[in-house]
Amino acid sequence: MALSYVTQQDLLDRDESMLWVLATSPNDNSQLNTVAIDAAISDASIEIDSFLTCFELPLLEVPALLNRCAISMAFYWLADRDGNISELVQKRYDDALRTLREIRDGKRDLGLPAASKPTETAKGKAEVIDASRPSVRDSLRYIL
Repeated sequence: MALSYVTQQDLLDRDESMLWVLATSPNDNSQLNTVAIDAAISDASIEIDSFLTCFELPLLEVPALLNRCAISMAFYWLADRDGNISELVQKRYDDALRTLREIRDGKRDLGLPAASKPTETAKGKAEVIDASRPSVRDSLRYIL
């Protein structure tokens, strides 16, 4: 299961009015739709995990940079429920994706240890041995 990089409280703290606009219950405007919020948080967390394959998951603690990305992505997925994606929400989502790509590509450092890779041993290694291959140009020189 994916680690949650953001909580409902994080969304409220970041932009309470936007959360109320995007996540009110369809039958009751006085309550937040926690099912929709949880789904958006889960979608954001799963998407973030897909960029963090070089790290050992789940992370023990959430770096602030990932929390900011998760907030933007959760708002995006909430807005996407009813096609209500504003220009601002789209820009923040795109910025979060760009940040995650930079982390994946090693251009940004989270300060986390990379996943350990198994050490190579002599056993089980594939070794290709082949005789030298004659040049095609040499064998076709009389034809060309």
